Amino acid sequence: MEIVGILDQVLAIVKHAPQELIWQSRYSDEQELVDDLTDHARRIRQEDLSRLPDLSFLFAPTGPLCEIAASSGWLEFYTVLGNRFDDLHSRLLQP
Repeated sequence: MEIVGILDQVLAIVKHAPQELIWQSRYSDEQELVDDLTDHARRIRQEDLSRLPDLSFLFAPTGPLCEIAASSGWLEFYTVLGNRFDDLHSRLLQP
């Protein structure tokens, strides 16, 4: 699924440089962020969409990933990924 590609890109960014987590309250540290994103990717690779609503919240315009991207200097790239995620997510929800 293409959503896994988006998650893999976010994970690469998060692992590449320290992330500023101060403006969001979901993650207490970077390892928790990495573990959560890794779990989302693993589940989607297994075609388990049970956490898709939670993933949608993470990618929301003012959600945790947006806040992390904004405070960590990769908001422009996040916006591209977030828009792509929204498009793919809406297609998954269509009957």
